[in-house]
Amino acid sequence: MSFGPAVAGEAQAEPMDPALWRSAMGSFPSGVTIVTTLDGDRPVGTTASAFTSVSLFPPLLLVCLDHKSRTLAAVRRAGFFCINVLAEHQADLARLFAGAGATDRFRDVEIGEGRMGAPVIGGSVAVVECALHAAHTAGDHDILIGRGLGVETRAGAPLIYSNGRFVKASAND
Repeated sequence: MSFGPAVAGEAQAEPMDPALWRSAMGSFPSGVTIVTTLDGDRPVGTTASAFTSVSLFPPLLLVCLDHKSRTLAAVRRAGFFCINVLAEHQADLARLFAGAGATDRFRDVEIGEGRMGAPVIGGSVAVVECALHAAHTAGDHDILIGRGLGVETRAGAPLIYSNGRFVKASAND
């Protein structure tokens, strides 16, 4: 593999193969979350694996959502959201909330209500309630920075996404 000479301040002009990019990024395992909020009084949510902690003081995290996401639009309007870190037995929920066009994803899902009203998904191994701190456009996604307002952890192993599939963290024990 050769990257060629680098010129300070200049990006490489060669186009990147999207399939190769996706494959390379998919080789890095990540946890699986469902981002939830309210759109008016209606719960909305989407699966997201592009999620990480940003800062301890103040408590900040980031999650990336596609520009076309109805959840992104609702988070921007509401100004708050909830990160639900899925447990290893919740792959079906991850698939349900990843699908396009689902109108009532919450119909058969055990949910509670967070302090700001965002849905809290039952069985999650962690829940972080956030105020929208900042949003940045980046390619075909927006990077949402959330300021943690409340956090809850529960027993259980997280669901992991790697190489295009869900895997159980406990399978590595």
